[in-house]
Amino acid sequence: MIQNQNTKYIIENVSVWSHDQDPKISDVLIQNGLLQLIQPNIKMEAYRISGDGLVLIPSGVDAQVHLRVPGQGQKETADTGLKAALKGGYSAILTMPNTIPTIDTPDILKKAQLEVLPFEKKYGVSVFWSAAITKNLESSQLTSLEELVEAGAIAFTNDGLGVHEDGVMEEAFLRLENLKVPLLQHAEFLGHGGVLAPGPIQKKMGAKPYPADAEWKMVERDLVELRKYPKAKYHVLHVSSRKTLDFVKQAKKENLNVTAEASPHHLFFNTDTISSDNLSFKMNPPIRSKEDQDALWDGLIDGTVDFVATDHAPHEDLKKTGSIEAAAFGTLGLETTLGVLIKAWQDKKISSQRFVQVFSKKPAEFLNLPEGFGEFKVGAPFHGALIDLNAKEKVFSIEDISSLSKNSCFLGQKLPGKLMKAFHGLNIFEFS
Repeated sequence: MIQNQNTKYIIENVSVWSHDQDPKISDVLIQNGLLQLIQPNIKMEAYRISGDGLVLIPSGVDAQVHLRVPGQGQKETADTGLKAALKGGYSAILTMPNTIPTIDTPDILKKAQLEVLPFEKKYGVSVFWSAAITKNLESSQLTSLEELVEAGAIAFTNDGLGVHEDGVMEEAFLRLENLKVPLLQHAEFLGHGGVLAPGPIQKKMGAKPYPADAEWKMVERDLVELRKYPKAKYHVLHVSSRKTLDFVKQAKKENLNVTAEASPHHLFFNTDTISSDNLSFKMNPPIRSKEDQDALWDGLIDGTVDFVATDHAPHEDLKKTGSIEAAAFGTLGLETTLGVLIKAWQDKKISSQRFVQVFSKKPAEFLNLPEGFGEFKVGAPFHGALIDLNAKEKVFSIEDISSLSKNSCFLGQKLPGKLMKAFHGLNIFEFS
């Protein structure tokens, strides 16, 4: 990876993808880190980069990342996590608050912000922050939501745990109506004790089944509370089941402020294609049936699923060894999502416009990020990913992982496409 700086550069003869137009071959002019012009044959003296045969997309925005900052440097660091985000084609991530200590006070949030700042500058990837809904992720007492928003939190979640108590959800929606920031729900009622969704590998390993109703019943409950406060924003993290999507679809018909995401592993795998040899296939929620997988794709295509988010969850080796019951939940995702979406485009599941929507535009819009994130806009900071869609499929290996941890369920899978360069303002990152 090489980093250069140029006050003015032109990406020549490149296919520019956007969320609302068909691809167009153009030149792209960037000056002082800002996008200045997109048009064919720009005649101007500048540092020139060939885009022949390549595609330029707005860099991705990942709305669910476990950066593990603060306090979990054995799993991931700001350095390794943001390098992985850069190599995955991202310009911004939203990091989760289930850290040590939990991000549940303004002081802890500010400490974490300072910890990542040098690496945001190093890699050009911006970190945005969610904070816990309840203190220490317990379901009984809300955090100081207003103070956390003032300190920089742009979303609230107890990711890793669902909020169990009806009254707590109601009070959270009441207070968040005025704050106008979303609540991100890890939908799971505890007590099921499940590990893998019902299927051949679950039966082969003798693992306790993880039922779909642990997820959809919480979404059903949440929507009852949300209807009392319809201005509140509610988001379902990492949807895994068809029935959950049915509730989301109905809520959207009612014009409630409801959004949902799918994770790349739930889109790529199903219970018939996972492996018992890789404990990274233990994630929460689990990968479900082909029927559920197809429903997720249908939802991504028709807009029931708003965007793709990785749920990037690094763990040290010790947490991903031994029995399926003892292993930690979670898999990496930052460096493989682009390949999953490229394959979907090659298979004609999604258009170029929908590709940009679910990778870039929609998550940036959802998080209300500043101009320049999620789309190309003249006068705004430039964040772009230059991709070779025709690159030969490559088997994803441990050597391809920049994260500190190596727990990826995509190890051994063939993924198409190649990220050639990433642009973040004045900075140009080149990948071998």
